[in-house]
Amino acid sequence: MSRAWSLALPVLTVLVVTYSLLVAGVTRKITGARVYGGPTEGVSSLSLRVETVTRDGESESPAPFGASSVRVTPRGGAPVDAVVGHSVSGVADVELSLGAVRHGSIALEIREASGAVLASGDIALDAARWAARARHRGGWIRGRDLGSLVLSIAPARGAFVVGFSDPLWIRVERGGNPVAGATLTVSADGARLGGVAHLASDARGRASVDFEPTDLNPTIRVEAHAADGQRAIIESGVVVVPGGIHALRTETGVRIESAVPRSEAYFSLVTDTRRVLGGVLSPAPDGRGGSVTTVELPSFPEPAWLVVSSEVDQNSVAAIGWPLDSSTEPAQTFDVPETLLLNGLPAAFAREQTRRSRVRWLTGAFIALAFALSVVLLVVRVRAAEHDIARHLSENLEAEMAARVAPRRFLPLLVGLLAVGLGFILLGLIAVARAH
Repeated sequence: MSRAWSLALPVLTVLVVTYSLLVAGVTRKITGARVYGGPTEGVSSLSLRVETVTRDGESESPAPFGASSVRVTPRGGAPVDAVVGHSVSGVADVELSLGAVRHGSIALEIREASGAVLASGDIALDAARWAARARHRGGWIRGRDLGSLVLSIAPARGAFVVGFSDPLWIRVERGGNPVAGATLTVSADGARLGGVAHLASDARGRASVDFEPTDLNPTIRVEAHAADGQRAIIESGVVVVPGGIHALRTETGVRIESAVPRSEAYFSLVTDTRRVLGGVLSPAPDGRGGSVTTVELPSFPEPAWLVVSSEVDQNSVAAIGWPLDSSTEPAQTFDVPETLLLNGLPAAFAREQTRRSRVRWLTGAFIALAFALSVVLLVVRVRAAEHDIARHLSENLEAEMAARVAPRRFLPLLVGLLAVGLGFILLGLIAVARAH
């Protein structure tokens, strides 16, 4: 029995180490959720964007595995639950009513259908910190003073996108007062103009033209002639957002268009203090090489902006927060990115590291125990063999002669033990090297 175990233990140890290295100890994919949104402080409802992802080493991919449950528990309030499905990109938006205005951090937990935790923790964000990340585009661009007459231009909606037409406002002033009836001559380089024939300033000193950029760096030149013969000129570049998605409010909703094909895009309806709602878009080809879709929005407070982007977190130079309210003054964009409120991937990574560490410790413990048992079995076998030889010799030889023929030698035993030890140490080194 001792001989069989002496031979089987090293083989069994090699099999255990192989299983640990190639199966149990291999890095597995981790799945977690990122939660984006707006302010959570002083709100009565939460609008969240949930992105579920699978991470395999340095590679990350969407995890559209179906519905997951979302639970939020405001401080001093009851839990609020919701179920959210996911798109092909693993992204979905969810709105939760908190019942009353809440203050303080909010506990958030997201689980997949199997019950596994995708993200868990407290979220907290005030409106000032959220709005501070917003970028504003647009406003009046004032020309040089050539006399008492001054020209200014401004995008009516804060920015332009290549391939789509929006109004460009022109303002004529003298001493800070509007000049009516001034004749305007407008030309552009890198853009198409509409409504420039017989253009003149109105009673507010204003006029507008349709401006459609055809490249990313268009310029416009406006020359004004007042009734008293005075003139003014402005020549300026115009803000064009590269890669931007165009959004325009219509009677049936908001028409969202892109000059290039897109299979998916994202939007958020925001005010200057909160995120109202969001969603995932699936544009269809528009027949002109681009894509288009329409979003129907519920009633919302004004002023409000619709932030559209091809990025989940809307944190890119191409993201535009288009104004949705009508105004008698040129509007500015409110390009606020989504704030990462909670990230479940670090916790999932830590759980995976803990699992792999547990496998390594168990493997190391098995190697140590197998080594100890192999040493014991080897010593027992050697001692038993020596005892049998000594007994056999004592039956046929005198004691002195028997001791001379088969003396007790410790060096061969020590060498055997060291050889066994080196084998187990080699297994341990292979397991450690593979783990790192």
